[in-house]
Amino acid sequence: MRRTAACLIYILIVLLMFIFLGCASGPRGKLKRVQDPTEEELRRNWKEYTVYYRRDLALIFKLKNDSKILLDGSWIEVNSGNMMKNARILSSTWVKEIIGQNDRMFGYLVHRGADNVYCGIVDENTVKISYFYVRTSGGP
Repeated sequence: MRRTAACLIYILIVLLMFIFLGCASGPRGKLKRVQDPTEEELRRNWKEYTVYYRRDLALIFKLKNDSKILLDGSWIEVNSGNMMKNARILSSTWVKEIIGQNDRMFGYLVHRGADNVYCGIVDENTVKISYFYVRTSGGP
């Protein structure tokens, strides 16, 4: 019985590895860390962008053009100065350019440095941002 259970677990692990490798093999966009603009500059000029907020973790400043950034349901669109003022990130942040196919610029991501973020290319006008919170002591 133990040998059968061990074989089943082994097969399950192999299947999961194939699934993860298959998901990870799609085209990737770039998230390039930048010093300019700063988080403060982006916040000050937030009306020049379409802004999305993930509570206590991140902000996306999407360029206002025909491009699309696909996000999960955890993000909300910031549509007032009061919302922008209350959109806080609880720990030190990084600013990254969101770059898609053919080095097309989609906007900026401001996020906690401890978290993992991936950018997948859907097509030349669309990227998908996958955000993964990493628990740290005293986190949100």
